[in-house]
Amino acid sequence: MEIIISHQRTDFDGLAAMVAAQKIYPQAEMVFAGGLTNNVKEFMSLYKNRIPIKYPSEIDQSQVEKVIIVDTRVAFRLGSFSDLVEQDEVEVIVYDHHMNRQNCLQDATETIEPVGATTTILVEQLNEMKVEVTSFEATLFALGIYEDTGCLIFSSTTARDAKIVSYLLELGANLGIVEKYIDYSLNRQQQQLFNKLLDAGYKVTSKGFKISFFQAEVEEYIPDIALLAHKLDELHNLDALFVLVKSGNKVLIIGRSNHDSINVAQILNYFGGGGHARAAAATIERNKAQELIELQQELLQVVRENITPDALAKDIMSSPVKSVAPDTSMEEADELMLRYGHSGLVVEEDKELVGIISRRDIDKVRNHDLLHAPVKGYMSTDVVTIEAETSLKEVQDLIVQHDIGRLPVTDQQGKLVGIITRSDLLKLLYGTDDYIKNRQNLYGRSLVEVQEKRYNIDQKLGLVEERIMELLKSAAQLADLLDVDLYLVGGFVRDLLLEKRSLDLDLVVEGDGIKFARKLAQKLNGALNVHHDFGTATISLDNNLNLDIATTRVEYYSDIASLPEIELGSIQQDLFRRDFTINALAIQLNQESFGQLVDFFDGKVDLEEGIIRLLHNFSLHDDPTRIFRGLRFASRYQYRFEAETEKLIKQAVDLNVVDKLSNNRLISEVKKGLNDTHPLSFIKLLVKYDLLGYLSNNIEWNRAKEEVANNLAKIMEWSNSLSITFNFDKWLLYFALLVTGLEKKEIENLATDFNLSSDCLERLLFTLEVEQVVEQLLVAESNSVIYTLLSQLTIEDILLVLARESKLKEKVKLYLEKLQWIDIEVSGEDIIDLGYRPAPSFKKALKKIKKAKLDGQVEDYQEELQLLEEYIEKKGVE
Repeated sequence: MEIIISHQRTDFDGLAAMVAAQKIYPQAEMVFAGGLTNNVKEFMSLYKNRIPIKYPSEIDQSQVEKVIIVDTRVAFRLGSFSDLVEQDEVEVIVYDHHMNRQNCLQDATETIEPVGATTTILVEQLNEMKVEVTSFEATLFALGIYEDTGCLIFSSTTARDAKIVSYLLELGANLGIVEKYIDYSLNRQQQQLFNKLLDAGYKVTSKGFKISFFQAEVEEYIPDIALLAHKLDELHNLDALFVLVKSGNKVLIIGRSNHDSINVAQILNYFGGGGHARAAAATIERNKAQELIELQQELLQVVRENITPDALAKDIMSSPVKSVAPDTSMEEADELMLRYGHSGLVVEEDKELVGIISRRDIDKVRNHDLLHAPVKGYMSTDVVTIEAETSLKEVQDLIVQHDIGRLPVTDQQGKLVGIITRSDLLKLLYGTDDYIKNRQNLYGRSLVEVQEKRYNIDQKLGLVEERIMELLKSAAQLADLLDVDLYLVGGFVRDLLLEKRSLDLDLVVEGDGIKFARKLAQKLNGALNVHHDFGTATISLDNNLNLDIATTRVEYYSDIASLPEIELGSIQQDLFRRDFTINALAIQLNQESFGQLVDFFDGKVDLEEGIIRLLHNFSLHDDPTRIFRGLRFASRYQYRFEAETEKLIKQAVDLNVVDKLSNNRLISEVKKGLNDTHPLSFIKLLVKYDLLGYLSNNIEWNRAKEEVANNLAKIMEWSNSLSITFNFDKWLLYFALLVTGLEKKEIENLATDFNLSSDCLERLLFTLEVEQVVEQLLVAESNSVIYTLLSQLTIEDILLVLARESKLKEKVKLYLEKLQWIDIEVSGEDIIDLGYRPAPSFKKALKKIKKAKLDGQVEDYQEELQLLEEYIEKKGVE
């Protein structure tokens, strides 16, 4: 009799490997050695008729002559079959992927391969033997591989695993079923243990590697602790971790490594365990008197002794280091870089390291005619340094974490002894050819750390209107059909995270955006407008929604405030070209990742902490409107500028980059700020950063104007309480307040310079009369006088008057709600009927009747006609 078995607590790799083995050994019967994992139990409850597997009680072990073991080769893991497999007369055949197991079976015929799943080994054999595999079997085999490789993302995954998965998909493997059963959720006991482990986490750094230890004690054994180790690994982004769980006298240690320098199988071999270099485990018995923390310290010591860094900073650094002084001009620094073939220079003052200037900074300065400026104005002052004994891993992490091209190396006294550049590192890791292919961004020095992070924002997506959600899903379906990555970007994403409503729908496609836009316009039956030069398109829909669609791209600015040159790029590059981190967020729309927030630059954190941060140091030179945009966001959300960003704003203003803007672009940005949520805050920021002078050198902001501005906000809110509604230009009210105090000629020149309409000019000129109108209204007693004064004004003029003097509210309310609607019924026809020929004095007579009606002296047509006759008899008509 032949049987096929796997380990106790059979998982999907064990189950799939058993089914695959039976296709190689069709005479053998499959037998469970013990219990099953929860998801395998659920699977077997549905498919047990498709997979005939027996239990130990159904087998007469005395009749067994051959045992095929899959996914283990350790006898004690085989439950009631442990003794059977060690009998001399029993033939044992093993298929396993665990390379460094201890206490393995003697005299067994072994097929041990360094792959991510045992199923991979067996399916490879089936393929070679040309054994037919059904779609159901292909699905089960895919389940086995996906589970043990974490859907092909665990570090133990190999190309062989991926190749076999591809083969299984061709055979009809159903990923829907795979997704259903690859369940990494935790039950109550596991969640409690997981929380204990989190609370007891202990992190150390050794030779540049981040390693954490998690330990907990439980009263009874809890299954699938390896799953908890996987979740802890996902959560903490470590180089290695160890989980220690004590139950009674036994301690289970699980190790996970994400770096070749830390071989957890070798480390846990010290405790009698084993496994892969990246994943291993050990079970040990300890005296009750020994504390778990003591074992953790013992493990830590073993870990430290077994870390083997690839190289140290001193092994790869360049020396000596070429440096310049802070007052060296950018042009001189450029010449030095060319002469010595450097891509950056260290800046030293009195032999003290004060900054670094890079080739990217030089290139940007050249484009903006600033080569005469000193390097201290553009150098990076937040210099990251390392010591000679720093490990290669730590060097890599620092370069990625800070997105920097070079790391100065210092000795223990802080003296500069060498430098490691990104090119040094890439040449070491990948050779010269790959480094040449690596293109750095051309935007300037990055001000952010670059690391892709993804977040589940399902709760936020629940706030999106149903019509918009349906629109996004339609776009996502098309993206999947065309096999392109699709993202929602821009203001919609930012406002959604802030739980604010937005209809600003910007989509970007990693692929041909225009082609995608054409297909989507057809699908949605929308009107398409294409902008070929910029690789963008707009779809207008019947429900008053517009979709802006672009190809992910890189932009290059040849001069300050110039239009950008376009080149195709990735989503990361597309987001990096934007202004601030809070605007560099994206939501992926493809089905498998639908709704995931993609964040490369910690924009989500800045949004939560109320920080406005530029992405790179030449951002404001590329597009000076970003200064005003930043002020607008700061005032709208009451956010603050990050220190380096504020420094760059002041520097850009000092260098007069705003002068490069056309007046139309400048006034457009000012209008947006004054129309925004908090225009007064926007004005204060214009004052703070000395920007009002770009409108007029004579504009002043003082406490009196600020008080009027505060009143203006209250007046606009008060206007909502009136029984009528009216529209007004909000920005014009605040702009009129800004120009208050200018002479007539200055206002006219300003209107000409900024191409303002004649109506705008009239509103601004009213600032010269507003005080007089206020005084007249204060003394006005009759309705007719109030009407005469206010009827000559626009609604903007009236609100500005009220902001100057809130005591006039009742008179203004009377005019707006009642007086402006009063009209007389008599007309010139009535005067003609009285026997008079048309004359200019008709108007004067009718005006007299209107005044009387406003003041309540007449009420209806008869009274108006009687007063008209009396007036004409007395005054006559000429």
